[in-house]
Amino acid sequence: MQMLFEAWLLDNNYKPTTAVDYPDRLRRLCAREKISYEYLAEHLSEIIPQYDKTGQNSSYAKTSHYSVWNALCRFKEFLAEFSAESSS
Repeated sequence: MQMLFEAWLLDNNYKPTTAVDYPDRLRRLCAREKISYEYLAEHLSEIIPQYDKTGQNSSYAKTSHYSVWNALCRFKEFLAEFSAESSS
């Protein structure tokens, strides 16, 4: 799933550095939370608010100028598009 997300970022005109960085940030987040990428995908709507500016994990997100939160939001967009393509 990480590779698909990276390819999606590149296809959507994100810089190559961002396309590598965002999936890696999510991988590190999964390690930090002791969850799988699949669990992250299934529970994304519950996890994203925890990393926004007022969420319980905002201090972790703030350390990288909210890049982890941005990665989560882009991952949500990727999943929405991916599921729409899969169902058609």
